[in-house]
Amino acid sequence: MDIKIEPEMIRQRKIKWIATLSVAALAVCLVFIGLVRLLRPGIAADDLYTSVVDRGTIEISIPATGKIIPLSEEVIISPVSTKIVEVYKKAGDPVNEGDVILKLDLAAIHTEIDKQDNELKMKLYKLEQEKVKSQSTLSDLEMQIEIDEMQIRRMEILLKNERFLDSIGAGTSDKIRQAELNFAVEQLKLKQLKRKYENQKSIIASDNKVLELDYSIALNNAHLQNKTMAEAQVRAPRSATLTWVNDQVGSKVPEGAQLAIVSDLSRYRVEAEVSESYGNRILSGSNALIKVSGRELRGKVGNVVPSVQNGIINFAILLDDNQNELLRSGLKVDVYVIHSVQENVLRIANRSYYTGPEEYDLWVVQNGEAVKRNVTLGESSYNYVEVKNGLNEGETVITSDMNRHSDKDRLRLR
Repeated sequence: MDIKIEPEMIRQRKIKWIATLSVAALAVCLVFIGLVRLLRPGIAADDLYTSVVDRGTIEISIPATGKIIPLSEEVIISPVSTKIVEVYKKAGDPVNEGDVILKLDLAAIHTEIDKQDNELKMKLYKLEQEKVKSQSTLSDLEMQIEIDEMQIRRMEILLKNERFLDSIGAGTSDKIRQAELNFAVEQLKLKQLKRKYENQKSIIASDNKVLELDYSIALNNAHLQNKTMAEAQVRAPRSATLTWVNDQVGSKVPEGAQLAIVSDLSRYRVEAEVSESYGNRILSGSNALIKVSGRELRGKVGNVVPSVQNGIINFAILLDDNQNELLRSGLKVDVYVIHSVQENVLRIANRSYYTGPEEYDLWVVQNGEAVKRNVTLGESSYNYVEVKNGLNEGETVITSDMNRHSDKDRLRLR
């Protein structure tokens, strides 16, 4: 027969049923929330570069590219058009001052020197001949002047005699006038002859100067040719390393062509270049930082080339430690020229996201998520970027490339 269920038992069953449903509903909600969180767009935290916003110093710098080159090197060029006969040294060999590097064909130079020597002798003989001839001409004129002066003294005596005879009644006035005329004519002749002598002396002096100048030019040309001959002996100008040599025996080389490069490989400098848009910030004496194989070297900007070629400005950097073991000739390096320093500013790490002072959409790490935020950035150094607005000290910012997530505002960090 049927048994009557107590109300208390019915109430307990209802409570148990409601509890079971509640637990099931809660489990379903938790599973749903977990699925939602699982299916929400996310990114692996281990694959990200991050930076903590801190406060410190930023050395505002201009990025440039550079190449390590020897501090001193000398290019040996061919002084004449010739050809290479023999090669005594090869690239990489150490050389001492005066060591012969190449032998050139100098037959043409010898011929030219002999020709110039003969021309020089001819000019010297002509100069000496002209001086002898000029001296003879002047001597003849001097002798003629002496003769005319004696003739004038004779005329003067004759004039005095005629006047004396006229005073005692033995002469005539006609004879006196004739004697006076003869005396005056001889004086004019002497004056004309002296003027001719002075003119001739000036002409001879000018002619001799022209010949002397011509001889001097020929002598200088001969000295220059002898110097060219000496330079054609391709020798090491100093004790260093032969870094390059034209070793093509028998090849022709024109005048001015490079024959060899001798470099001092114990000390180095940096040859750098930068866009002309930064030209007004690249000044001689500015501090510079050079990154070589992951390490930093310091230096100062030296000579800045005043001209611009293809939108590029070239300048040199003198290294503080120019004998560092990391330095190698021809090594490409990153250069940062420091033009100002800012103290006690908010900063984050400088990576590829930064392209200049402007506004950026950066991702800030908050509670296991990355949240996009508009941030204003200022100037930069090679390792830090100034934060002007949008970030607080102590916050963590993702500095990796996040362009592929530009359509999202929030990402889960896995």
